[in-house]
Amino acid sequence: MSANTNVGNARQRSTLACDMCRSRRTKCDMRKPTCSFCDEHGIVCNYRVPAAPGPSKNDLEIQAIRERLDDLCGLVSMRRLDPNYVLPGGSTSPNPTSFDQYPTAESIISRNWRMEFPFMTIQTPSTMCLLGQDPKLAAQMVSIERTKLDMLTPPVVSVGFRFHYENAVSAFGFFYDRIQHWYPILHQEFFSLYLKSMVGNFSPCPDSCLVLLVAAIGSICQCSSLATAYATRPDVDYIGKALTMLPNVHFEFNLRSVQCLVLLGVYYNCIGKPCQAHDYILMASCKAQALLKCHLYAENSTAMELLRRAFCALTDYFCSELGYHMDMPESNIWKFDDRILLPGIHDSWEPFQESNRFLFDQIRPSNTSALSPNDTKAYFLAAISMCRMMRRCFASVTFSNNKEVYAPIIAAELSYQLENWYDNLPTSLSFHRQIPHPTAYDDTLSCATPQPYSSQAAARCFLQMQFYQCLVSTYWPAVYSVMYLDVAAAETLFDCSRFFDA
Repeated sequence: MSANTNVGNARQRSTLACDMCRSRRTKCDMRKPTCSFCDEHGIVCNYRVPAAPGPSKNDLEIQAIRERLDDLCGLVSMRRLDPNYVLPGGSTSPNPTSFDQYPTAESIISRNWRMEFPFMTIQTPSTMCLLGQDPKLAAQMVSIERTKLDMLTPPVVSVGFRFHYENAVSAFGFFYDRIQHWYPILHQEFFSLYLKSMVGNFSPCPDSCLVLLVAAIGSICQCSSLATAYATRPDVDYIGKALTMLPNVHFEFNLRSVQCLVLLGVYYNCIGKPCQAHDYILMASCKAQALLKCHLYAENSTAMELLRRAFCALTDYFCSELGYHMDMPESNIWKFDDRILLPGIHDSWEPFQESNRFLFDQIRPSNTSALSPNDTKAYFLAAISMCRMMRRCFASVTFSNNKEVYAPIIAAELSYQLENWYDNLPTSLSFHRQIPHPTAYDDTLSCATPQPYSSQAAARCFLQMQFYQCLVSTYWPAVYSVMYLDVAAAETLFDCSRFFDA
């Protein structure tokens, strides 16, 4: 029998008799505060305080397990990675960098790496090391965008710039087709405002800035690729003129200024500058929060609905999608998430009055195909719900005795909510659930023949990607827990298989 077992099973004798009866070796009636013998003979009766019991067998085994887990965590910790670490398959990472060299206090990676999830690809040092890349890649990308001169130089507007009718109409058509359902934040009078701006002068105000931003984004959407957009720069006059009105946008405290700042974020995201996009999103977030706090539109239901949609676009798209992959400054807009009503679905979300729909259909480009008004509402609300579920998927990691613990029951509840979300998608946006183990070649995934762009297909594809991303994130803690424990319950192993299936 081991020494630990002997200690755990040793008989624990209690000290019950008083000191006098113990010294006389006589039976003590253990009466408190004075036993009968001491009371009869006028002796001070004293009882000893019993010694604390030693650790039980279970306590010793638990302590041994904890020490073993600490050793395992130390072995796989990135802080102990050898610079010459050999990746699975025998290859070594080019120019490897030890995580010890990463300045923890000033690191752009602010999360504890053990709590990072697989979809945070470039932000996760452990994932980047696994891929043979520099764990500082995210920081380097931010540094390039923030410091490279040609990334920061504002465009120069052409002398005597005016709207070209056909180009402007085409740009609005592409904006409506490819952007409107993602960010339905324009008011119903916008199309009329857009048409008037084509023949008038641009006064420096948020309305003019909004028109120019829609034209800039739409002109980028017309290009077949980002490389083509940079080569031709069809947006340069629009965005250059819009940026000259930025002081007016900052100065005004109203819904229109929020819309301008959101679309500035959309524009910079479209041209591959996520840091600048996030800067404008933070500005829009601060202004939107201030408008909501002071109840400026409490008596204006139409403006309030638009502000709610702008708020949802800020919280559930940019702040989550950009924040997952690059560690950006936070706006704390999440604090309002449970206080703001979801946008209503009874009023129109279209950027034009119904009386102008015929005119819009006549002048819009023939090669565009936007979502239907009802599908736009359904998609936007489905995306909001999904983003909120994504923020809850971390809940399957709980803490016990300062250690991360996987909670299968929470994962099961999250999975149930995700299934309900999928079941309630409208038919037009519902996607096919792929089988867990596809064949080696699937002709439905072949990209040999480019397919024409479809807004409906793009929205469906994005929802499908988010669905599996959420499913992976829900069951990642199960895999994480097995990595740090030698054994796992059958339920945890089953959830690991669901992670790999997803």
